[in-house]
Amino acid sequence: MGKVIGSIMGALTFIVLLVFLIACVERIPAGYVGVVYSINGGVQETTLSQGWHIVSPTKKVYEFTVGNEQLLLTKDEREGSKDDESFKVATSENAKIGISFQMSYSYDPARVVETFKKFKGMDGDDIVTTRLRTVLKSKISEVTTNYSLMDIYSGDLSKINNEITDYLNDEFYNSYGINVYDASIIDAHPDENLMASINARVQAQQAQAKARAEQETIKVQAETAIIEAQKDADVARIQAENEAEIKRISAEAEAEANKTINASLTKNLIYKYWIERWNGVLPTYTGSGNESMMFNVE
Repeated sequence: MGKVIGSIMGALTFIVLLVFLIACVERIPAGYVGVVYSINGGVQETTLSQGWHIVSPTKKVYEFTVGNEQLLLTKDEREGSKDDESFKVATSENAKIGISFQMSYSYDPARVVETFKKFKGMDGDDIVTTRLRTVLKSKISEVTTNYSLMDIYSGDLSKINNEITDYLNDEFYNSYGINVYDASIIDAHPDENLMASINARVQAQQAQAKARAEQETIKVQAETAIIEAQKDADVARIQAENEAEIKRISAEAEAEANKTINASLTKNLIYKYWIERWNGVLPTYTGSGNESMMFNVE
C-alpha cells in the first residue's frame, strides 16, 4: 500500500514539476523581442531574443516587434484593417479629406526597454493601438496642411508620402522608439461636397488650359506672319541690292572700257583708221565765206 501511495505521490510531483516547467517556458516569435518584468525586481535591462526561454512565474514577458510590421487604416476591408478605418486630414485650404493610409514600422531593439518603462508596462501592440494611432491623424495633418486638396487628390503623392515618412520617422522614433520605413497615403476619399469642388476646379483648369492653348496658337500665327513678311521684305531688299550692284558693276565696266579706248586713241591711230575706211573719194566741202568747212567722207 505504501509503495502505491509513493508511486502516486511521485507521479503527482512529476506532473506538478512538468506543469511548473511549462509555465516557466516562454516562446518569443520570429521578428520580436521580449521585455521581462519582475514583480520584485522591476524591468530587466536585457531583452529576450527569438526562441524558447525559461522564465520564472514571478516574471512577465512583453513582446515588441523588431521585424517589419504593417499598419493599415483603409476605407475598405483589407488585411490588418477592419471595416472602414480611413480618417480625414487637413489641407492648405483648411478643407478635410478622407484618406486610406499604410505604414511600415518596427521598434528599435536597443530602445524597447526604455519604451516599455515610458509607457508603464504596455507591450508593442498596445502602444501602437492606444497611443500611436490616436496621434497619427494630427501628425499627418501637420504635413498635408502644406498641400492643396488637388495635390492630395490628384497630385504627386510620392513627394507628399516621402515627406510624411521622414516626419513620422523623426516623431515616432523620439516618442516611441519606432522606426518608420514607409508611410503612405494610399487613396483619397472626398465627400460629395469636396467632389463637387474638385470637379469645378478641374473644369476651371481645363478651361484655363484651353484658353492658354488658343492664345499660344494666336501668338504663333502672328509671329509666323511677321516672319513671313520679314522674309518677303528681305527677299525684295536683297533683289534690289543685287540689281543695283549689277548696274554698278556694268557701269564701272563700261566706264573702264571707255577709259581704255580713249587712252588708246592716238592721232596716228585715228589717221590710220580714217585711211582704212577711205574709199578714194575726195571729201566734199560745205559752207561759204568765213564759215567753217565740213568734210563728209563716205
